[in-house]
Amino acid sequence: MKGKRLIVIFIVLVLVMLKLIFNIITNYIIISQYNNGQYLEKQSKLLTYINFQQRYVANYNYGNICYKNEKYEEAIEQYKKALNYRVPKYKECKIRINYALAICKTVELNEADSKSIEDAIKKYENAIDILTQNYCANKNDNNGHSQEAEQLKKDIKKEIERLKKLQKDNNKSQDNKKDENNTKNEENNTIENQIKKEKEEAIKEQREKENKFRKYNNEYNYDKKNW
Repeated sequence: MKGKRLIVIFIVLVLVMLKLIFNIITNYIIISQYNNGQYLEKQSKLLTYINFQQRYVANYNYGNICYKNEKYEEAIEQYKKALNYRVPKYKECKIRINYALAICKTVELNEADSKSIEDAIKKYENAIDILTQNYCANKNDNNGHSQEAEQLKKDIKKEIERLKKLQKDNNKSQDNKKDENNTKNEENNTIENQIKKEKEEAIKEQREKENKFRKYNNEYNYDKKNW
């Protein structure tokens, strides 16, 4: 009985070792190819299911590959999952930086559309919230844990300020156009009223002439006279 238990324990240990070796080799291949500009999405995704050592690493790496393949929504999901695990503080900021960058990449901006500008501002503000959680960057000053996170926060804030100014200018321009349209409408109404008045006066004058002619015709019986 004791011998069987030892055999079972031995088999389990062998399987664990094989899995660990597989994870290490696969991860090494993924990183090597990544550094050479080749992004192995399937292999990286596989590790998120079977890699139980440092789970955040698998999700972070897969997120980076999704980011490089311009699948920003999927990258966001992987960074979010990575942060659900216990991540060392010095590595957490790297995840948050890439998470914030992926959010910024989802911005589709039409600078002539106020709704598009508003949506962009909200996404950028969300990216800053990600950076400032756990003080990777500091919301109130520049004393966060990561200088990279602080720099990204500054860059995003500049873009938000630019968009808010653009939004203000667009609103002002729209107000001016409304004022111009109102002025034009008033002018058009004045012209229309003037034309209407002149038309009414002309009709009135024409009717007066017709009445005078009828009166003249009745008095002199002009149409029934013989020559």
